[in-house]
Amino acid sequence: MMQMNRRFVRPGPIFVRGIFLLAAVWFLAATSFAQITVDSVITLSVTRSPVAGSPPVTQSFIQSDPAGGPAAAVGVLIMLPGRTGNIQLTPVPPTTFPPATDGTLDVNSGNFLVRSRWLFAAQGFVVLSLDSATDFQLLPNGLTDEQGSAAHVTDVLQVINYARTMISGLPPNTPVWVVGTSRGMGGAWVAGENAPPIGPDGVVFTSPLNTSGDPDSLLSAPLSTIMVPTLIFNNKASTCADALASADPALLKLLTGTKVKANENVNNAGFPPLTSDCEALSPHGYFGIEPLTVTKVSTWIKAH
Repeated sequence: MMQMNRRFVRPGPIFVRGIFLLAAVWFLAATSFAQITVDSVITLSVTRSPVAGSPPVTQSFIQSDPAGGPAAAVGVLIMLPGRTGNIQLTPVPPTTFPPATDGTLDVNSGNFLVRSRWLFAAQGFVVLSLDSATDFQLLPNGLTDEQGSAAHVTDVLQVINYARTMISGLPPNTPVWVVGTSRGMGGAWVAGENAPPIGPDGVVFTSPLNTSGDPDSLLSAPLSTIMVPTLIFNNKASTCADALASADPALLKLLTGTKVKANENVNNAGFPPLTSDCEALSPHGYFGIEPLTVTKVSTWIKAH
C-alpha cells in the first residue's frame, strides 16, 4: 500500500545558495505568487527494491496548488529536473536566509522547472516537482545515466498514480502530464512504456538532451512508442552543445506513434548567465525568460 507523508513549505522566495541576484528576482515573484499558491512536501514510500543502500526508499516532491486549490486545476504537471535529479528537499537551518525556525522545508534548486513551479501553478496546474528518490541520492551521480532505468520509471509511475488517485479535490479525469528539462528525460521512457491511465496523458521535453551516446538523451529513449501528445521545446539562444534547438526536428521525426506533436521555441538570451551554458541559470535554463517560457508551454498543454 502506498504511504504518504505531507509537510508544508513556508511561502517565500526561491533561494539558490550564493546567488543573490536570483534570490532577489524570485523574491519579487514570490510576493505575488505566495498569495495564491500553496506549497507542501509530499513523501511516498516507494514499492521497489533500492538501487543503493537499504530499504525503505522514499520519493519526495513539492506539491504546488493553484489559486482555488486542486478543485480548480486544469491539469497536473509532474516536473522532472535535470542533472542528478536532487533538488535538496532538506530542512533549512535557521542561519540561512530567509530564516526558518519552524521546522518547515524549503528547496535549494535553481532548476528551471522547480524555480518556475509557482508560474505553472498560476496557469491553473497542480505542480509536483520531484526530488530524486532517497536511494538514488546515495549514488555519486544520482539519476545521471539512470533516466530510463526500471527503478526511476517505477518512481515516476508511482507519482502519476498519486496524481490520479490521492490529490484531494482534484476533478475526475484531470489530465496528468510529465514535464522534463535537460537531463530530466525519464518521462520519455515512462510514456513510451506505459499508456494512460498508468502512464501520463502527455509529455513535454524542455531543452532536451539530443546527442547520441548519452544514455539519458532522447535519442536513447523509445520515442516511436510514445502515443500521447508530445511537445519538444527549446531556446534557440542556448549554446549548450548537448541540447541545441537545431537538433530537435530530428527528434520530432522519431515520434512516429503520436499524431499530436510539436517542436516550439523561444529565441531569447534572457538575463546574463550566472552559470555555464548547459546549466540552469543560462539560456539553456530560460534564465530571465521564465514567464514567457511557462506561458508558451502551458498554452500548448492546455490546447491538447
